[in-house]
Amino acid sequence: MTNATPADRSDLVVRRFVLVAVWLPVALVALAVGVQLLLLPQVPSTVAVHWNAAGEADGFAPAWTQPLMTVGFGLGVPFLIAATTMPGLRRGERGATYRLMGATAAATCALTTVAFTVTFAMQAGLDSADDAPAVWAALAAALAAAALIGVAAWLVQPQQQTAHAAPVPGAPLALAANEHAVWVRATAMNTGGAIAIVTAVLAVAVAAAVAWLTGAEPLVAWLVTGIALLLLVLAATTLAFHVRVDDTGLHVDSVLGIPRFHVPLADVVSAARVEVNPMGEFGGWGLRLSTGRRFGVVLRTGEAIEVLRRSGKRFVVTVDDAGTGAALLEALVARVAARS
Repeated sequence: MTNATPADRSDLVVRRFVLVAVWLPVALVALAVGVQLLLLPQVPSTVAVHWNAAGEADGFAPAWTQPLMTVGFGLGVPFLIAATTMPGLRRGERGATYRLMGATAAATCALTTVAFTVTFAMQAGLDSADDAPAVWAALAAALAAAALIGVAAWLVQPQQQTAHAAPVPGAPLALAANEHAVWVRATAMNTGGAIAIVTAVLAVAVAAAVAWLTGAEPLVAWLVTGIALLLLVLAATTLAFHVRVDDTGLHVDSVLGIPRFHVPLADVVSAARVEVNPMGEFGGWGLRLSTGRRFGVVLRTGEAIEVLRRSGKRFVVTVDDAGTGAALLEALVARVAARS
């Protein structure tokens, strides 16, 4: 028997991801739609499709729309996850986040297809959709299916290790004893991430406007409005930052002034230029936590300054010309050490 080569294992990671994030949802949706088509002659021409907080049916639609909604919702989210995740996997990026995304795609599809199919099936034989039973049994079945399928999809995929080598501090810049030096750069979210954030903000803002204009329950309207405002604040404060290295340490400040991060020079053990894979190492973009006691302002893939603090924690910021910024930090730390 021969052991699998790294290339074979890499191919396996991609194949298993496609299996759980694409082909499994396709199979689940096909099965659900098949069952719904068989039940179509037995349900009322208009069926319940929405239930209120008390579990009572309060929204209705033609029965033939249920299979269409199952296809749209059952495949829409998984295919979106696959489309946004596959490029990174094909570039060779790895990490538990990619495995989680595959499991999430499968679980989301299971939740949707089971919910739509069970609520459809429980109306078979009814004279009117007004007689539709409470939704709790269907909801419980959908949640159970999502948990089961999600765990199975996680286990089917091979374990993925994030490729993150220990950072090696760069050579300090040549700096005279009394010479002052400042390094300043601006960094911004990559275009894809910025578009995704702005789209999310606009979508929730539109939902809030629709809620107010259509006379939705005040609690729902205020909740959606609050989410829209929160997303707006998060977007405005995390899309771009100013990065500065001077004799007081490393400063990373949002262009709006908040949030602000400062690593004092006295707290710097070492600084290095590193390559960052946002999805694999931090699970995404923005203000992120990662393993190894790392916290980062991670706005894009590529070079970053990573600072090892005296506490053992690491601070990371993605920015152009990171090598120069790290080298200046090293020089400033070395000069302070030489004076003491």
